[in-house]
Amino acid sequence: MENTEVSPQFKTTSLPIPSPSGTHVASLSGARLQIRCLASHDIIRSITLPSSHDLRTSRIAWSPPAAAHSSGASTPPRRRPTPRSHRILIADDENTRVYDLCDEKWNAVISNGSGGMGKNVHVEFGSMQDEVVVFSDFASKVTVWCLRTGRTVEIKDPKFSGREGRGWGYRPQQEEWQEGRGAVLALLCRTSGQDVLLLLAPRTYDVLTRVELPTTDAQGLKWSRDGRWIAVWDSAASGYRLCIYTADGHLYRTVTREPPSPTTDEEPHDYSVEGLGIKTVEWVPGNAWLALGGWDRRVRILSTRTFAPAVFLDHTAHIHVPSATVYTEHVDARGERTYAVTPQPMTPPKAAVEKNDAGGIKQGISIMAFNHDGTVCATRDDETPSTVWIWDLRRLRPTAILVQHAPVKGLQWHATDASFLLIQTTHDVPTVYLYNAPSLSAASISTSTSTSTSTATPAPPSILALASSLPKPASSLPTKYHTTFLPATLSAKKYHQKPAFLVAHSQAYIIVYPHGRNASIPHLDSEPEPEPEPEPSTADADQDPDGGGSDDSLYDILTGRTPVPRLHSSELDIGAGDSGLFEDTGVMQDDDYGDVGMEDDDDGASASLNVSLSSFEDTFREKRKGNRDRSSRGGTREKEKEKEKERGGSVFDESGMDEMF
Repeated sequence: MENTEVSPQFKTTSLPIPSPSGTHVASLSGARLQIRCLASHDIIRSITLPSSHDLRTSRIAWSPPAAAHSSGASTPPRRRPTPRSHRILIADDENTRVYDLCDEKWNAVISNGSGGMGKNVHVEFGSMQDEVVVFSDFASKVTVWCLRTGRTVEIKDPKFSGREGRGWGYRPQQEEWQEGRGAVLALLCRTSGQDVLLLLAPRTYDVLTRVELPTTDAQGLKWSRDGRWIAVWDSAASGYRLCIYTADGHLYRTVTREPPSPTTDEEPHDYSVEGLGIKTVEWVPGNAWLALGGWDRRVRILSTRTFAPAVFLDHTAHIHVPSATVYTEHVDARGERTYAVTPQPMTPPKAAVEKNDAGGIKQGISIMAFNHDGTVCATRDDETPSTVWIWDLRRLRPTAILVQHAPVKGLQWHATDASFLLIQTTHDVPTVYLYNAPSLSAASISTSTSTSTSTATPAPPSILALASSLPKPASSLPTKYHTTFLPATLSAKKYHQKPAFLVAHSQAYIIVYPHGRNASIPHLDSEPEPEPEPEPSTADADQDPDGGGSDDSLYDILTGRTPVPRLHSSELDIGAGDSGLFEDTGVMQDDDYGDVGMEDDDDGASASLNVSLSSFEDTFREKRKGNRDRSSRGGTREKEKEKEKERGGSVFDESGMDEMF
């Protein structure tokens, strides 16, 4: 790619962790925790860690995005501040230390004490930046700490250690601009050989619902993107079983493997792995479909109206798909990598048998990645780990099949660009593949349905060789590279910021801009210009860049010369700005963690709990906001339908499921 720009190499002693807001990246440099700004590539904070901290077991985590609230006496801001991650924690087996980017004097230390329940195996922020969730060893307990009050809540017998969000998760926020990860916590536990699903209230973490699951050995849970459903799936050895629960803990449906179709010659023994069940579960963007990747090398896409299979995506051992172009990567003696079109039928390379292999089955859909609008899917079958299938979910067929030289390690779509796929393989050189999916329009779909020969051939992925920018470290151990897209923020969407991704190993990292950097990237404290609003007075010109009024404008408001500015809807929301766990109205935050007050205010706690639970609505009932909201909602739906028709619609909707309810 001609416009590719690469940042200088930054030294580190750990893998860098980008913030969820996409503004900073954190890493260790010896005994110092360094925070680097992604806009200027400068270190804005360097924190010295105590000598007692174990650097070998250190883990870094960012807080969920939150809006910075100024404590000045100026007028309220006229625009909603963009949520950003302001706190960061670093934890070892015994202690957890939390730091604030906005306040260098503030810090908190959470000690494991005597360690009678085992060491800390996983530490992460909770629903807000004032909560820290600590998983103890041996699946003994989960402890939720409040950084404001110092109070804790212990939950016994979690089933998993919490790594990678397995077995627990917060209910997603309904709006993108809302702060935190969510409100209600869903947690898988196992007591006396029985799987249990707990739904815990926000802030207090009281048990709202306790559900005994019908699973033999539950393997995980996932909230739907709109927070209406919870998917819990059983182990593969227990058969094909998926339990769908409502947001309040009621069992809605149990999904099992479909029987053989009587209209085809398919028999139960046709499946190469009989009896094994679900391997991966992903909610498709758009809140209308759920994808299940099975050990039988089939992806089943279920409708969220009935949770019945609507589409099957089968991966065959021998590729013979006339509608798809097969690209095979070749590496010559000089290490140059190129793609070539491979004629069909062809057989992709299968998984290699290792020396210490215990005879486990290498088969099944282990990776499913959907772009942000849910129109394209990329999958990988473990039996052919170097093959990537690119599926067009509008035409319901693969458009391209990529056969890599090395096994595929990860597939990741860009958060805002629906056609940008990042492919990482397991070879020991920093080479990244960028696949650009062809645009999907109504005209191209109608043309392809009428004539099969009119479909344009997709281009092969672009190959970025980064060995010169990120050389191998001087070590006898094999080098492991880590690649990920930098998260896209709300401000990035407004600025149309170009994509960027991070490539790192254990001693250094770089930032790659495949399409070049923006001419001007917004700084941490900058905000997009607000849309012009008609005002009866010109006093707004005196306001500062942060949206607050100056002394002169405040004087004009107090004297009546200027009308009081209206508040945003978010400022009228009682629970939107409250980010404290068990927050008491009489407790003030102190810089010294050990001196935090422990006062109790039952009335204040119950009031905040009622406000938080008001959004915990039933799955089958919507909030009634009056006829005006109903009419506006109906008009919005009509506009969405018109836009869907302009884009060509979804083939899924042709199944007639929209008419069932």
